[in-house]
Amino acid sequence: MKTIGRILRIAYTVGVLAAFAASFPLFSHAWAQDSARDFIREIKLFDTVAHYVRMSYVTEVDATELIHDAIRGMLSGLDEHTAFLEADDFRLLLNDTEGSFGGLGIEISVTPEDDTLTVMNVLEGTPAERAGLRARDKIIEIEGESTKGITTREALLKMRGEPGTDLAIGIARVGFADQLDFTITREIIHIDSVPYYFMASDDVGYVRISNFSRDEERSTSKDATKALEELREQGMKKFILDLRGNPGGPLDEAVALASLFLKKKELVVYTGGRSERWEERKYFVKDKPEFGGEPFVILIDGSSASASEVFTGAIKDHKRAVVMGEKSFGKASVQTLIPLASSADADPGPGLKITIAYYYTPDGQLIDGEGIAPDVELEPEEVSLILGKLFAEGYFRIYAEQYHDAHGASALSDFEADPAAFDEFVAWVEERDLDFYPEGYAETLPDDGRQFYLGAMRREEEQLTRMLRRELIREMEGDAAAYRYWRQDDPWIARAVEELS
Repeated sequence: MKTIGRILRIAYTVGVLAAFAASFPLFSHAWAQDSARDFIREIKLFDTVAHYVRMSYVTEVDATELIHDAIRGMLSGLDEHTAFLEADDFRLLLNDTEGSFGGLGIEISVTPEDDTLTVMNVLEGTPAERAGLRARDKIIEIEGESTKGITTREALLKMRGEPGTDLAIGIARVGFADQLDFTITREIIHIDSVPYYFMASDDVGYVRISNFSRDEERSTSKDATKALEELREQGMKKFILDLRGNPGGPLDEAVALASLFLKKKELVVYTGGRSERWEERKYFVKDKPEFGGEPFVILIDGSSASASEVFTGAIKDHKRAVVMGEKSFGKASVQTLIPLASSADADPGPGLKITIAYYYTPDGQLIDGEGIAPDVELEPEEVSLILGKLFAEGYFRIYAEQYHDAHGASALSDFEADPAAFDEFVAWVEERDLDFYPEGYAETLPDDGRQFYLGAMRREEEQLTRMLRRELIREMEGDAAAYRYWRQDDPWIARAVEELS
């Protein structure tokens, strides 16, 4: 069956693209015509193999599964960003790229300590906040169905929907014996691409840009403008734009953000592809910059990708700012989303995400695969293995929640004033038998390696205490306060402030 599937994956998908190329203007007519003979041959091959599988294979095969496997097989030989998406994944991607969707306004995750769907954060001004949902609520039912064993992605698909429609969820909350039932009306939830900004020094502002997005009311460029204007009022003369970990977003928002800092008519980016539509498209600054004078630094790392690389490449080529950090990811290609269902279908059905062009910086550098090199290279902050393990298993978050429950409004001050606070945390971890080492390896160590990881905790006391303090601040004051605290000792921000001094 594997051999047959491999043949089908090669042959069928070639045929699918042949038919698709003839009907969609993305591909040039000449390209389709030149390749028609090869396509016809491969279509015949696929038809022959499909016939034998249908008539002769030992068991009946599912046609949809077989064909979808064939499509995925062909696309697997192309770049990693080209993919066939089933209906649910395609719908989720459409929502994400639009920058808004009908939802409740909560961030959710399946927490590792109890394998339950948990509300991690409730966004301000959203239906969830107005309904009274809280962080740490356990979502045990969605529309009357148990969430036991559900994944975060599956939960998102169930909870997102058309604005104006209702969603019924059941909640388990600490302190309440019975399930709490909520019926919440979905609304457009705006993605905040500029979640944090503050003064990093007396005259240096700091703006975090977590992604690029756009909807009818908000956009990355508008949110950045608002942040920088407010920081100007607070005395900002220079600033830092932090794009570390920024995965990108719409191209026009990268152009719009660059246009805040570059001169009118300067080139931001251009694309190159095989089709006539994408062979070469240039994007220029259309208006005078709103922040054309202040010096600034851009921070990037190995996870900065796509639109963040387009923006950074333009700023760097025009020598408008100093780029600091690590070489960026190197994903700067143009994808288009193509619905594959009939236009008569109400549901979008499956879809194709396909790469059609590459981005180039104003100086002609191909970004894809190459990335943007910083002007000043910085070493990433080292995270100890024990910190990473404790964080991944939710230990800091759980301890902060329990400590806050026990101490109330004075939790943070009590933690700061207690000289035994860290010892208590170590003892708490020890009680829970942390699986720090793989099971087979742990058995070769004295006491299953317990004293080794407890010793590691002692050696990393300062870093672990800082993380505990961050989680307590998050628990009591919210994400923004926790983020600002964590960034106070960020060596990259400190180096950027030094660069601007």
